[in-house]
Amino acid sequence: MKTLITGSTGLLGPSLSRRLVALGEVTGLSRRAPSGSVSGRHVVCDLLDARRTAEVIRDCRPDVVIHAQALSDVDQCEREPALADALNVTAIRHVLRALEGTGALVVYVSTDYVFDGTKAAPYDERDEPRPISVYGRSKLAGERVALAAPRSIVVRTSTLFGSGRMNFCDHIVGRLTAGEPVEAFADQVTSPTYSEDLADGLARLSETVRDSWSEQGPRVFHVASAGSCSRVEFARRVADLLGAPRTLVCGIPMAQQRRPALRPAYSALTTVHVKQTMGRMLRPWDEALAAYLRQRRWLG
Repeated sequence: MKTLITGSTGLLGPSLSRRLVALGEVTGLSRRAPSGSVSGRHVVCDLLDARRTAEVIRDCRPDVVIHAQALSDVDQCEREPALADALNVTAIRHVLRALEGTGALVVYVSTDYVFDGTKAAPYDERDEPRPISVYGRSKLAGERVALAAPRSIVVRTSTLFGSGRMNFCDHIVGRLTAGEPVEAFADQVTSPTYSEDLADGLARLSETVRDSWSEQGPRVFHVASAGSCSRVEFARRVADLLGAPRTLVCGIPMAQQRRPALRPAYSALTTVHVKQTMGRMLRPWDEALAAYLRQRRWLG
């Protein structure tokens, strides 16, 4: 299986490359050259350049494209909506145009932020998206572009942590190990997901869907760690695992930081399709968190 991964130098991309290289040829694509070693081949390409995108895809001839590239800085999206629309909508449109007639499967990686957070229970694939931020609206628009293609699926996930790029978990570890206090939202609940687990889920799902494609099958999947927690609960669990004092973790309301973009208060994810399609769900978030801390040698 030949796989093309867009956004291959982001938080998810390296995990995907490591997982998928065992299944065949992997090409990573990003707007900038990677700063370190990569698994498989790498190509520098700006997906806003339609001609260059077509050239790269014609050269790669992928069986599967996992579109992980996105502008995921929620506040930057709010400040620069045109850029959010370009990177989260126009880019996938160029990819799909370049793939016309090839029969390749496209996996569009999306987000829990397409929901407004008012359900107060985990969202599954049947729930109606109602985004409340520019980021959420641009990702939902990208989903709709992807789903208009003949062979495509959307995979929504939540609150990634893992190696490769600074994230909320790394920030917490850095503060706690320095004996410094950590502020975390007490009123935002998500399903924190380890990038290695998500990569494994995406690989399994891509293989399964590609080999048994059905136009009547599900097109949207929620792939996230089992369970949910608030940001402050996540930070306190990190403190517990590291043996740091819980008193260093301070819960604050989202409104206190006055950020440009609204965040859904409750955007935990669950699924009605994943287990029956790929055989199992992802492990619980706290088990995945402990595995990540061990992988980084922050935990013995």
